[in-house]
Amino acid sequence: MRRSIMRSIMLIACYTASASAFNVMVNGMPGPMATAAAEACLRKNMDLCPFAMTGPDVPPQTILVTDPDTGRSASVDLIPSSSLSTLKALLPTSPNTIAIDYTHPSSVNSNGDFYTTSGIPFVMGTTGGDRSLLLSTVTSPPHYCVIAPNMGKQIVAMQYALETLESKFPGAFKGYNLKVTESHQKKKADTSGTAKAVVGNINGMIGSSSFDVENDVVLLRDDVSSTNFGVPEEYLDAGHAFHTYTLTSGDGSVEFELKHNVCGRRVYAEGTADAVKFLGKVMKEKGEEGARVYSMIDVLEEGALE
Repeated sequence: MRRSIMRSIMLIACYTASASAFNVMVNGMPGPMATAAAEACLRKNMDLCPFAMTGPDVPPQTILVTDPDTGRSASVDLIPSSSLSTLKALLPTSPNTIAIDYTHPSSVNSNGDFYTTSGIPFVMGTTGGDRSLLLSTVTSPPHYCVIAPNMGKQIVAMQYALETLESKFPGAFKGYNLKVTESHQKKKADTSGTAKAVVGNINGMIGSSSFDVENDVVLLRDDVSSTNFGVPEEYLDAGHAFHTYTLTSGDGSVEFELKHNVCGRRVYAEGTADAVKFLGKVMKEKGEEGARVYSMIDVLEEGALE
C-alpha cells in the first residue's frame, strides 16, 4: 500500500508539470552513450537532474556535462546503483523527473522496477535484459515510458517501413535464407536490439522463424573484423553500428541486401532527447489516462522528432 501511494503522488506531480518543466535524470554516465544523451538534452534546452544513477563499480563522483554545440553545461552527482537508498532519498528534491536509461543489459529489469515503484517516467535506451518481464513491469499498472530497440530517427523510420511490409506482404520472401552481420564497439555486451527487431520483421516476410536472432547473428566485436567490414578506424571504439541483412533465394539466383551504417552516437542521443520531450508533452496533455508503453514510432508519428 505504501509503495502504491508513493507512486501515485510522484505520478500526479509529473502529470501536472508542463512539457518543459521537468528534469532529466540520465542514468549510465559517465558511459559515452548516456553522456551523449545528456548533452543532447542540454542542446534541446532541457534541464538535467542534479543527480543520476551510475554502475555499481563506479565510485561516487560529480561530473560536468557540457554540450559542445551550445556550451550549456550542468553538474551531476553520480550515485552507484548499489546505493539506491541514497538515490531514492534524493528524489523528492527533484520533482517532475523523467529518466533516460543507458546502463547495462543486466540492469534493465531492476532499473525498470526502480522507475515504476518510484513513479518516474523513463526512456529505456538500454537493450537486452528480459524484455517480456520489463513490459509486464510497466503495464501492470500502466506506466509512462518509451521503450525501443533503437532511438535513431532515420532507423526508426526504416523499421516502421519494414513493419508495414511485414503486415502487408507476409510470406513475400518465402523460401529465402537470411544472413545478418553486425558490428559494434567492443564494449557492447549484447546483440543489437535493432537487429532483433529487423530480423523479426524479415522472418515475418519469410514466413518462418528458423533464423535464431540470439545464435545466428554474426557479431563483430574486434578491430580487425570491424575494419574489414568497413568501419572507419576512428569509430572502432568511439561508437558505431554497422548492420547488413542479406536475403538469398533458395536456389541462390536472387539476392537482396539491406544495410544501415552509423558512425558515432549523436543520432541515437538526439532521438532519445526527442523521446523525453514527447513524454513530457503527452503527460501534460493526457494526464494519468495516457500512461502506457510508447515506442519511437509513436514519437515519429507525433511529429516529435526535431
